Amino acid sequence: MGGYSRTGPFVNLSAPGIDYIFLNKVEAVLSRPSGDTETGKYQLNGNSYVNGGIISEYHSSISRSATPVSVVIDTADYSPSVCNTPTVDNISSSGFHVKTTSTAINANCNVGGNTTIHF
Repeated sequence: MGGYSRTGPFVNLSAPGIDYIFLNKVEAVLSRPSGDTETGKYQLNGNSYVNGGIISEYHSSISRSATPVSVVIDTADYSPSVCNTPTVDNISSSGFHVKTTSTAINANCNVGGNTTIHF
């Protein structure tokens, strides 16, 4: 969390108390406000028994109640190897689905990069 100064570890019945600023920051993580973003990483690895086989993962979001407006992914970490450029679908408040298809029968299809969820 930007601007948060760690003060723990905490024990029961000791200072500092939980103040409204801390609680507002926690709430902003669990329910992202409009205009906020969440960043992360993804990587798809798999084998394909047929050309066009699907390799996918469901990527969870930290937010559990805010539905994203859009999701952007790239292939900055691993450019597509024996697979197509990945796509995103099934965007919900819990996360999104990332998938690609193989371009040949191969035991080592992979692609990976950054994710940016826009709320």
